[in-house]
Amino acid sequence: MAKRKKDLADMELATVISFLVLGWVSGEYLQSRYDDSNTYYDRFLLDSPYNLCRDPLMAQANVSATSSASQRTPDMARLWGGSAWTAENSDFQQALNIDLGIIKNVTGIAMQGRAHSEEYIIEYRIQYGSNGKDWIDYKEVDGSPKLFVGNVDGDYVVRNDFDQPIIAQWIRVNPTRWADRISIRMELYGCNYIPDVLHFNGTALIRRDLARFPVASLRDTVRLRFKTNHENGVILYSRGSQGDYIALQLVENRLLLNINLGSRLETSMALGSLLDDNLFHEVVISRERRDVILSVDRVRIRDRIKGDFHKLNLDRHLYIGGVPNVEDGLVVFENFTGCIENMYLNHSNVIAGYKDRLGYDDRFYNYEDVGGVIKGCPVDYFTVPVTFKKPKAWVRLTGYEGSYGLNVSMEFRTYEENGLLLYHRFSSEGFVKLFMEDARIKVLIVAADIPQVELDNFDQTYNDGKWHTVELAMSKNRAVLTIDRDPMETRRILEIATGAYYMIGGGLHREAGFVGCMRHITIDGNYKIPSDWKDEEYSSKDDIALESCHVVDRCTPNPCEHGGVCKQNSREFYCECEGTGYTGAVCHTSLNFKSCVHYKNAHPESRYAETIIDVDGSGPLAPFPARCEFFPDGRNITYVGHRNEEATKVDGFEEKGSFQQTIYYDATMEMMEALINRSVACVQKLGYDCKRSRLLNTPVGYSDNFSPYGYWVSRQNRPMDYWAGSLPGSRKCECGLLGVCFDPDKWCNCDSGHDDWLWDGGEITQKEYLPVKALHFGDTGNPLDRKEGRYSLGPLECDGDTMFDNVVTFRKDDSAIELPQIDFGQSGDIYFEFKTTSQKTMVLIHSQGTNGDFIMVSLISGNHIQFEYESGKGPQGVTVETSYRLDDDQWHSVLVERNRKEAMVIVDGARKGQVKEPIGPVRPMLLDQHLFVGASKDYTDGFVGCIRAMVINGVIADLLYEVNKNPWGLYGVGTGCEGKCKNAPCMNGGTCKEGYDHFECDCRWTPFKGPICADEIGVNMRTNYMIKYDFKGNYKSTIAERIHVGFTTTDPKGFLIGAYSDISQEYLTLMISNSGHLRLVFDFGFERQEMIFTEQNFMTGQYHDVRIERFNQGRKLMMKVDNYEPQIYSFDESLKSSADAQFNNIRYLYIGRNETMREGFVGCISRVEFDEIIPLKLLFQEDPLSNIAATPETITEDFCGIEPVTYPPEEEETRRPPDVDEEKIEHLYRTTNSAILGVILAIIFILIVIFAVLVGKYKNRHKGEYLTREDEGAQDAFDADTAVLQGKTGHQVEKKKEWFI
Repeated sequence: MAKRKKDLADMELATVISFLVLGWVSGEYLQSRYDDSNTYYDRFLLDSPYNLCRDPLMAQANVSATSSASQRTPDMARLWGGSAWTAENSDFQQALNIDLGIIKNVTGIAMQGRAHSEEYIIEYRIQYGSNGKDWIDYKEVDGSPKLFVGNVDGDYVVRNDFDQPIIAQWIRVNPTRWADRISIRMELYGCNYIPDVLHFNGTALIRRDLARFPVASLRDTVRLRFKTNHENGVILYSRGSQGDYIALQLVENRLLLNINLGSRLETSMALGSLLDDNLFHEVVISRERRDVILSVDRVRIRDRIKGDFHKLNLDRHLYIGGVPNVEDGLVVFENFTGCIENMYLNHSNVIAGYKDRLGYDDRFYNYEDVGGVIKGCPVDYFTVPVTFKKPKAWVRLTGYEGSYGLNVSMEFRTYEENGLLLYHRFSSEGFVKLFMEDARIKVLIVAADIPQVELDNFDQTYNDGKWHTVELAMSKNRAVLTIDRDPMETRRILEIATGAYYMIGGGLHREAGFVGCMRHITIDGNYKIPSDWKDEEYSSKDDIALESCHVVDRCTPNPCEHGGVCKQNSREFYCECEGTGYTGAVCHTSLNFKSCVHYKNAHPESRYAETIIDVDGSGPLAPFPARCEFFPDGRNITYVGHRNEEATKVDGFEEKGSFQQTIYYDATMEMMEALINRSVACVQKLGYDCKRSRLLNTPVGYSDNFSPYGYWVSRQNRPMDYWAGSLPGSRKCECGLLGVCFDPDKWCNCDSGHDDWLWDGGEITQKEYLPVKALHFGDTGNPLDRKEGRYSLGPLECDGDTMFDNVVTFRKDDSAIELPQIDFGQSGDIYFEFKTTSQKTMVLIHSQGTNGDFIMVSLISGNHIQFEYESGKGPQGVTVETSYRLDDDQWHSVLVERNRKEAMVIVDGARKGQVKEPIGPVRPMLLDQHLFVGASKDYTDGFVGCIRAMVINGVIADLLYEVNKNPWGLYGVGTGCEGKCKNAPCMNGGTCKEGYDHFECDCRWTPFKGPICADEIGVNMRTNYMIKYDFKGNYKSTIAERIHVGFTTTDPKGFLIGAYSDISQEYLTLMISNSGHLRLVFDFGFERQEMIFTEQNFMTGQYHDVRIERFNQGRKLMMKVDNYEPQIYSFDESLKSSADAQFNNIRYLYIGRNETMREGFVGCISRVEFDEIIPLKLLFQEDPLSNIAATPETITEDFCGIEPVTYPPEEEETRRPPDVDEEKIEHLYRTTNSAILGVILAIIFILIVIFAVLVGKYKNRHKGEYLTREDEGAQDAFDADTAVLQGKTGHQVEKKKEWFI
């Protein structure tokens, strides 16, 4: 059959008729003949592939609104009108309703705000319906309401054309985002709609024989509209003699498409929900070879048809509305009940051709009516629904009063577990209540002289959103409850007399009312259409919606990610994430570590672990089990196992590669590929033990055909031409590469065919080919000979995780990395790790959209992570405060997530904060600008520190690439986590405190001070000076001391430093001898010791640095002076093994001299340390301690003539100027008219010259070269007397002289 199909696919005839799919014709539908030319033109607009359906529709429309401001009525909402409609209140409940009078084909909308104002809508959604009550959202392809882009001011017109036209009479515009106020001027565009419709009664159908004109198509398009109140039914079916078929059917109020191209592999696609609501739904099926798209009410899914064939071959019958017999591909066997309208098969209107055969070619529209199809779509008044919108809603209907029996039936659909369906109080004593409890239907009967009776006979739940029929019949001693045509009878002693009223859906005090839809409410055989209900028969119009069902299926398409189970009620949906490996409101956040390195970071003491890892976090790849091993040398190995890790025997396979073993891993190939790409290195051990069994069949020339007996297959399904331990393309094993094979003429040990066991193997290190997908072996003879082999394949081993090596340092608080825009959509997340020492508020991440949407992640005060965002409902935020510091220069992780239900922040995998999404339309977050990492988009409030492992929606953001992509780097950002302390700027043992944009040196535990611990703390000692440190009761006893002192002198008086115990009389003194040598004397109770350093004279006035250290339990002493080799002294000869070498009860520490000495040291002393005690720093600090004293008290600090070392200043880092496109600038100059430019410059020059002349004349208007006797300074006087008084020269002015003696 397959061969016949392939032959047919190549026939020229099949190519010619490939466009005649399912009976539609290519171009011949234009033979339609209509007496009315207007009708013909309307159908042409509807059927035309061109966008000709764009007539204005608002002129004849009736416009209403939910509210209106004064003198801003809905009638003013006309495009280019003088005023506009303005809502009285600006909130999400405001809407403009347009009644077009009849059903129209609406193709576009144009919006305008109020003229010359800031009153306009920025964003809006559209709903449509047939009666102004049954509103349906115009949806995105993912099922969420589509949000249309509005205006940017009050005057500019913004037009949106619909991808798929709206076919409706009523249009509602609901603003979701606006400027100052909601104001609208608008126009709808479209044309008349011609409904060609047939009604099918559940037994009728139409069919066409395809034997004469069979179908062999590569591409198909099917469009139709249908409405029904039945949840099952076959809509379209056809099949071919080669096993091809296409089946479109309604299954439990969802649309199911089954298609098979003859490969015996069925492809199924299901879409839609609540399609049995008796409203028209639009269906589009589009196939291009094996790619197929199914769309229901603009919600779209796509799939790839299974198998290898591309053509759909149909040569049996084409059925519409049902099938006469059971056929392949059908799930339900009921025929369709309802109306099918405007069914197009590749632009051919089948129903129009069936209804008007004179206008269409009978060769392609010869359909046979089976069972009585009705032209038109009759109204079924029994299916008119009513919606109970709130628990307090109720309907009160009347029945026969005083009857001894009752019969009540209804159909309902709901997602609530609890609610009252029916309550009736008898005229006699008692009542009956039909209600839902825990989604089960129960009946409570209370009557006179009998105990209370509760009927709970149906072990099933009914809150699944489907229509269910319930009927309660009661008579004497009998009650029958029927649900979905399944009766359950109860007999009790029971007599009733009915009352007058029946409460439907609610109306009882403290009783949960029903929330959902009902229809066909019948009491004692009487049915009253809801539109005929009087006002007093139901609670209010706010609680009850007549002639429409407002139940919404929030779980279709499933909003829960990663296989989460969606549950819902009348208000919201919620996701059950158990067993998925994910958590959160929509099962978006992974519960598992991203790698073994991630696990190690959280468990630093671990050495081995078996865990679950999720390499892409919230991405589409599922978690998988792995083994982690951590080594002291820093290696972190991830092991991914498989089913064939044990050594496996190969015997009885003689042909080359005839033994095949497919390797099944604990992870899919996509998961392992992601792991391998993220790892630093990957290997896999492979070995083959052989006895007379050849492997690669070597040697073989590189130009010869390579035909091995055994080989391994890479993950690309490529047979590899080398064995483990060797190199690609070598055609060798490891021994052949090293030249140590058992047979020197062979390239593998096994190729020698030796009688005893040999082995070839090693590690496959080329990670681009890993993991091993399959193994093939041959040359193992039969079970009776001596040929045999055994293979062993180890797990995949991968080292490291480059995600955590993707580290950058922000050195400037006005620097940032600009990443491409991100898609946060309905749900998105960002994971990253940071470390810093700054306590100021810093922006870590910022992105914004042109519509005002934004996200921002900030570190506040060093212990708060704040996530702020907006998606059209005002700014929202969630903050997590930690009990510890986040500015401690340690790595901390942050995960921020926003979905349609909540926003969430998780810090260090444990501390969580979340906020619910505000009430309002669920909209995707539109961030169409760059994502800024390290600062805001204005380069302010920037982060200073390191960031690594940034993952956005499961995809790693390559920060290193962004920094290195230009040769000049990136301003203020460096690779790795390296701050200012990397060059060890702090001297003399000072501790560098990293600031990343600066550094600070902690000199507390050094005898220095200054910005880099290089400034001397010294004292210029005189003969009467003394500094004394008193241990004050905390007597110090040491077995090892560390002494440091620097000095300069020319006089051997006194000593440099000394320690003394008045309790044990033990002491230590460091001094300059009379000969100018350095002398150390001490007595620790075992024997007086004296060491003299004679390498240099120390009285020359030069500065010297001395370090002394006693070690080895006090038995050895090291003295190092300046840069001389240290001298080590041992006291083993004078100190017995059992002797005590401890310096006991040290009470005083002296500098310069002690109280018993008349003359002290003369010179400068600095850098004094005795173990942890730094006496000079303690003396000269701002508030010196009471246990250190100086004699005299006027001793001042001195730097001993040593100039402090300064750290060389860093070169100032500046931002690179923006690149200038010189070609564009030259183009602008070239396009400028040189003559015009020259004239303009000449005019400007002349004007400047004239202006300069006028200014000069004004400045010199009183100057001249003439002789006058007029007093200087009197030119502005009013009269002569004043001129004399003001004059500076003249007869009354005397020349003054001054004399300096």
